[in-house]
Amino acid sequence: MKILLISDVHSNIRALDAVLKAEKDSDLIYCTGDLVDVGFHPQEVVDRVRERGVICVQGNHDQKVIARYEAGWDAEVPPKDFADLNARQLSADAIRYLKSLPRRLFFNHDGVAYLLEHLFCGYELIQTMAEYDEFWGEAPVAPDIRYRAILLGHTHNPGILWLRDEACWINPGSVGYNRPKDPEITTRYVTITEGRASIHNLQHPYCRSRPAIGEEFRRRFGP
Repeated sequence: MKILLISDVHSNIRALDAVLKAEKDSDLIYCTGDLVDVGFHPQEVVDRVRERGVICVQGNHDQKVIARYEAGWDAEVPPKDFADLNARQLSADAIRYLKSLPRRLFFNHDGVAYLLEHLFCGYELIQTMAEYDEFWGEAPVAPDIRYRAILLGHTHNPGILWLRDEACWINPGSVGYNRPKDPEITTRYVTITEGRASIHNLQHPYCRSRPAIGEEFRRRFGP
């Protein structure tokens, strides 16, 4: 079983397609949320993840765009930020899809128990087993499970941290863009093959930094 784990697509359809092409032999695709916002192609991203059967949870930026859509906007006024822009671009059906996404999911593959959720606590990291077990909650773990893995996004920083031999958390990094302090402008994601996780840095023409995306928004719609 090969799992492709992505996160924080942020309406970047070209980067998403580059990852899907690079890992086209994946058996299952999971996403830890933030499909939309801070990018220019939210409808295309929603269409693609639905078309490819990506299993996804809801991120905080997905919630932000849903709230902006439901609040409405003045079509005579240019969008003031990405959430405003994305709300205008998404269909009612796409909004229903985003609203239908769960906040967390549990599943098992290849003897590993997984918890999929967008974030732990802001930009903080799970650093102790007490935090790990509290976050995991009461979900039962079968006796034949080799280890547990919490799959998180939000920070855009990829990493795999083992707290014990039988417990780790994994963050695939961001598909959509890199944060300003990131030393590399690459697309990050994780593959998990037969329970073994690997972080990937993909170079392609559509890698974006957060400042570059902001500058493009200002060029299109003003300050």
